[in-house]
Amino acid sequence: MTHFLPQFILFGASMIEWGFQEETEGLGWFLQDVYRDRISVKNEGKQNYSYTSTRLLPAFDRIIAQATSPNAPRTLLFIIFLGANDACFVGNAEYVALPTFEANIRKLVETILVQDVMTDTKIVLITPPPINIPAPDAKGKEGDEIRTANEVERKKKGYRTYMSKKRYAERVMQIAREYEETTRVIGVNFWDDLIRTRLQEFDEGYDDEKLPGSGLYGARDFGEGYFTDGLHLDKKGYTVLSKGLYEAVLARWPGLAPDRL
Repeated sequence: MTHFLPQFILFGASMIEWGFQEETEGLGWFLQDVYRDRISVKNEGKQNYSYTSTRLLPAFDRIIAQATSPNAPRTLLFIIFLGANDACFVGNAEYVALPTFEANIRKLVETILVQDVMTDTKIVLITPPPINIPAPDAKGKEGDEIRTANEVERKKKGYRTYMSKKRYAERVMQIAREYEETTRVIGVNFWDDLIRTRLQEFDEGYDDEKLPGSGLYGARDFGEGYFTDGLHLDKKGYTVLSKGLYEAVLARWPGLAPDRL
C-alpha cells in the first residue's frame, strides 16, 4: 500500500495561492521548506478578488470530502486565511457583511471539528492584514489642519476598508478564543502583527491616529517589501505571517514541531 505523508492544508484566496512562490517566500513556501520530507503542504488557495468566504464554501466542501475519503493522508493542520476580500468596501458596504463572514468561518471550523477521521486535525485562523494606503504629504500641515484633513480621509473608501479589515480581524480572533476549550483551534492576529512590526522599525508606539498604511496625514505607510500592490503580500509581509504562525503553532501544539513528526 502506498504511504502518504500527513498533510497541512492551507485554505484561502490569493494570499494563500501566491504564498507558495519562492520569490516572495510566502507562507506555503516557508512551511514546505521547514517540513520537507515530513509533511505534504497543500495549496488550496484561489486567486481572484471575488473569492470571498462565501464563494469559497463549495471548494471547502470538496477539500473536506477529499480529506475524509478512504486512504486519504492524515490532516494534521488546517490553516484558514480569509477576510481580506470580504472586508473590502464595495460602494457603501463590505463585500461580505461581517455577520455573514462570521457565520462562514464558524461553519468551516465546526465542519472540521465534527469529522470522525479528523479528530487530530488542528485549526489555525489567520486574520486579514491591513491594506497599505500611501501616506499623504503632511508637509506644511499642523494641528487642527491635520485633524481637519484626516476627517476627510476617514470618509474615503480606502480608510473605510482599512478599518473594516481591523474589525474582521478582531472577529476572527474572537471566534478563535471561543473555540479554545476544544484545544484544537488558535488564532493568529496577522493584522496586529504587521502593524506592530512596522511601528517597531521606527521605535514608535501604537497610535490610532497614526497607524501604518492607514492613509491618514501624519501616518507612515508600510514602505517597500511588505505589500506588492497595497493589498497582496510581499516578502516582508509573508515573513511576519510565517513567523507569527509558526511560533503560535509550536507554542500551542509542540508535537507539530518538525523534529517530532
